[in-house]
Amino acid sequence: MSKPDLSLGIPGDGSCLFRSVAHGAYLRSGKPSPSESLQKELADELRDKVADEFIKRRTDTEWFIEGDFDTYVTQMRQPHIWGGEPELLMSSHVLQ
Repeated sequence: MSKPDLSLGIPGDGSCLFRSVAHGAYLRSGKPSPSESLQKELADELRDKVADEFIKRRTDTEWFIEGDFDTYVTQMRQPHIWGGEPELLMSSHVLQ
């Protein structure tokens, strides 16, 4: 198996956390580095799945979300909103 191309940067576009995690999951599956457009597509899919996971696990996650839970999840679905520790946790569930 060839070494992954780690020189591909992750744009700081508000989806960098989702791009990074999706990129790593893609490489982990044994595929070559995704193009920037595929990386964005994978990040957008992961973002949606993470938001869905928040809803699925609402009773377990609502307490650690600042502010109104529904507003938070709605905002997190927007492509320019940065993810953080809660999104990493939900990503771990989504990607197992």
